[in-house]
Amino acid sequence: MDTQANRNRFGAARRTMIPVLVMVLLTLPGTAAAGVASASPLKSSWFVDMNRFAESAHAGFKCQDCHANIGAASQGHPDRAHPDFLKKPATRTYDYRQCLRCHKVAYDRYQTGAHAKARAKEAAESPPQGLPDHPGMPAPTCGDCHSSHYERSKLSRLDIGRQMVDTCGKCHPEHTASYLENIHGKAGVNLGNPKSAFCTDCHGAHAIGSLKTPEATLPTCQRCHPEAETEFANFVIHASIDSVSGNDSPKKASVIWIHRVQIAAVVVVALSLVFFFGHTLMWLLRETHEKLRKP
Repeated sequence: MDTQANRNRFGAARRTMIPVLVMVLLTLPGTAAAGVASASPLKSSWFVDMNRFAESAHAGFKCQDCHANIGAASQGHPDRAHPDFLKKPATRTYDYRQCLRCHKVAYDRYQTGAHAKARAKEAAESPPQGLPDHPGMPAPTCGDCHSSHYERSKLSRLDIGRQMVDTCGKCHPEHTASYLENIHGKAGVNLGNPKSAFCTDCHGAHAIGSLKTPEATLPTCQRCHPEAETEFANFVIHASIDSVSGNDSPKKASVIWIHRVQIAAVVVVALSLVFFFGHTLMWLLRETHEKLRKP
């Protein structure tokens, strides 16, 4: 009878711990961001791996198709004797008007987006100050988001979406981390659902825009959620304090409360674990003590 009673008590304790462990797994923040986002911007090299280039979308092009001025006296190869020889990133020196010949629609859309505005502001500064939210980080050009020598064509929507999450994460690590903790990121990146929303679905691929007001957010949400109303646009996607600037005070207040609730939930779960594990440990010690007392 004692053995059966002990088994029953142990089974009850184990069944009690299962939902607690499930709560822990659901409460802990996602870890996928660590493997996808990086704080450093894309690096462009002056040297080209021709084996990788042969597999890219531009493999059928000749060098002079994109570098038409390479033979000009004033625009030839960098001077080896110059003290800055190959020290300046290629993305800062290339004339991206060359892209206009084959990618006119994308080029024109880029000119209307936030990246182009940041680029124009950077060009007017002396010395350049970088992005407002990331001082010292240069405004992105075509080459910062696209690897012209190695990027492949005919990728699936899922492959492109995951690639863009990684690309955007180079300059926006906070937004990427919060996106990967959201249902959109978990469904698209972790579960591989091509119908999920990726960065470019909400912010645009070239005409980049930020969605800081419900008026700007609602039409974007209605692309996938046609029945969405004004309250729907108040849903916080990037629930990260670091991703919210000081000008977004209403959103920042919501994010702060989200983090407070998350911390409270973690504390409750932690105390529950301490209580149940402590209770189980004390019960095991008591059972061991009773067995040792028996003659």
